[in-house]
Amino acid sequence: MPSFFKPLVATAMLASLALPFAPAEAQWVFVARKALGRIHQMTEGGQPDGRAGYDFATVLLDAHADKIFSTALDLARKNPSVRILMQDPGARRIQIAEGDRTATLNVVPFNDDVSQLMIAGHAGPNEGSTASMVVQAVLRVCKEMGKHCEVSN
Repeated sequence: MPSFFKPLVATAMLASLALPFAPAEAQWVFVARKALGRIHQMTEGGQPDGRAGYDFATVLLDAHADKIFSTALDLARKNPSVRILMQDPGARRIQIAEGDRTATLNVVPFNDDVSQLMIAGHAGPNEGSTASMVVQAVLRVCKEMGKHCEVSN
């Protein structure tokens, strides 16, 4: 093969490798845009011995992870009914308590513009579910950031 063809062949091979990824990336962006602001929740049922289960809520937001974390931390600090048990800005994690109920909030960046807010709640013995608490916490963060969020069906 003449030497002047080698760069063209190498370029063509690299281009062919990149092509299959473009549609997949476009699909991911489409799915992410559809998921923005949709709060998903899940409950792990209570235990037979009377201990409550765990409640989870998660939402994708079009915001930087540090901004979401600082907003959530600020809301927790301003809320007199909760106490902050732990805060780790590096990991973007907060743990709060209200009575015997606890919740852990974590923010995970997907890129500079999209992050996931996750909250896991746990009630103490013989206490009710924390499901509405974790969803309300997500809604408060959304509202404070001016983001439209709604609970997914």
